[in-house]
Formats: sequence, structure tokens, C-alpha cells
Amino acid sequence: MTRFATQDFPITESAVFGFKGDLGLCGSRIVVSDESIVIWDNYTESLKHFFFPISREQDIPSKKFFTLKAQWENETVMLSSATEIAMHPAYQKIIGMGDTAIPFILNEMQKKPGHWFWALKSITGEDPVLPEQRGRVGEMTEAWLHWGKDEGYL
Repeated sequence: MTRFATQDFPITESAVFGFKGDLGLCGSRIVVSDESIVIWDNYTESLKHFFFPISREQDIPSKKFFTLKAQWENETVMLSSATEIAMHPAYQKIIGMGDTAIPFILNEMQKKPGHWFWALKSITGEDPVLPEQRGRVGEMTEAWLHWGKDEGYL
């Protein structure tokens, strides 16, 4: 399929943005193939990453945490295995954030209990959950939130 540009352009090399071989010229309009559109989209996306690299965005701990959290939640929503959920690469990267992630995790737990216990235990090396509380998400959450207050994270 071929699409026509929505406006007339003078036919020069600068008008075809270096895609002279991929673009056909028809009168004073640029004829663009679907493949050229994909190439252009990929090119502009790569420029965004060049000028605004993800690594710079990851320097902001909150942005890194919430980006990883969203990825983890989206990609594990259909999983039922706690082990598979906790072994997801984004979850492991959250654990890799270390102590920086603790306040974010505890704040998330205040809003909605979730599968954060493994991460907290891995990061802190502690487990405030009593044996009789195991398997009771509400009680486990309260134990960790109490721990977070005692340790000054909340």
C-alpha cells in the first residue's frame, strides 16, 4: 500500500530525510510505502532514546520503581505461582534497587496488599511476619507496615 504525504514538498534530498532510496517521487508529492513509514517510525523512536536515554530516566528512583512495577504487574497478572511472580525480571530489578525501593514498596502495600513480601525479605534480610501469620496476606502486610514504621521508612 502506498500513502501520499498530506502536503506538497519541493523534491530535494532534504525533503526525503535521507530515505531517497525508499521513497518514490510523484510530481511534487512524496509517495511513501508502508515499509518506509515503519523505518521512519523506528528512526524517530531511536532518536528519542538517543536524546532521552532510559538510563537517564532510571536515575530517578521513583520513576525506575514505578516503571518496573508497572512492567511486573502487566506481565504477571495472569500468573498464579508466587515463585514465578517473584522471579520476574522486573521484580528482581526492584529487589536490585536495594534499600531505595523499601519506602516505595511499603507505600504500595499501604494502598493495596500484594506480593511484596519476597522483595522486602530479600532486601532487608528480615522477616517480621510471625509463623501464625503466614498465608494471611492482610496480617503479613500489617507486620511489614509495622516494621516499616519502626525502622523509619513510613
